[in-house]
Amino acid sequence: MKNLLLTISLMSSSFMMAQTDASFVSNNNLYHYISNFPNSNSVETETETIPLAEVEIKVAKKITYEDHLHEAESFDIPLILNNEQMDSLVLANHLLAVPEEGEGYKIQKLTHSKAYLNETSYLILKEISSIFYKETGVELSISSLTRTLENQNKLRRVNSNAAKGDSSHNYGASFDISYAKYGDKIGRNYANEKLLQTILEEFAADGKIYFIKERRQPCFHITVRNFNPVLKDISKK
Repeated sequence: MKNLLLTISLMSSSFMMAQTDASFVSNNNLYHYISNFPNSNSVETETETIPLAEVEIKVAKKITYEDHLHEAESFDIPLILNNEQMDSLVLANHLLAVPEEGEGYKIQKLTHSKAYLNETSYLILKEISSIFYKETGVELSISSLTRTLENQNKLRRVNSNAAKGDSSHNYGASFDISYAKYGDKIGRNYANEKLLQTILEEFAADGKIYFIKERRQPCFHITVRNFNPVLKDISKK
């Protein structure tokens, strides 16, 4: 008898849960709950009754910042320690320069990061901003891109939301989109915020990104997932 795969997903914001001491909140279809399951030994479908022993129930785990970090590390870019190393990665075309303005986005004045991303992350940024702009005619505001570990440590002194230790920003795989500024206009727009979150949820469901809605700093922290991860030979370490 064929297996029946049951996956029950609740996406209501009421199920958002705080994670880590940085007050990160996950909200990207990452919680799957099984509730009010029948108190019986079988489950009925339209055509047959299947014993519960043959029913496979998958419950997705909560995505943490460690998952963001793991995805960022899976790209073939090392932990970026300082500006000199970042410059060398740019020269070797491992990091691409992100234009200050693109279709549907503007980069804010950056103080602790530089406008570089790996190629996959840059393409995802353009895809997200293009979809949003076509829906609204409004530009997204990018508040952070790639940081060196040196700048990450400096940022932590003024922003408690900054990750302790290395960050997914240190690998060229993450960027932040403000939900308190659009283009040059400062201020929250809840319709735009909801649309942006919906777009991010769709990208997350497609396995393209992880994202976290940060509270202390009003932005979505986005880490692009590695569709074709490089398998590293750890036997030489």
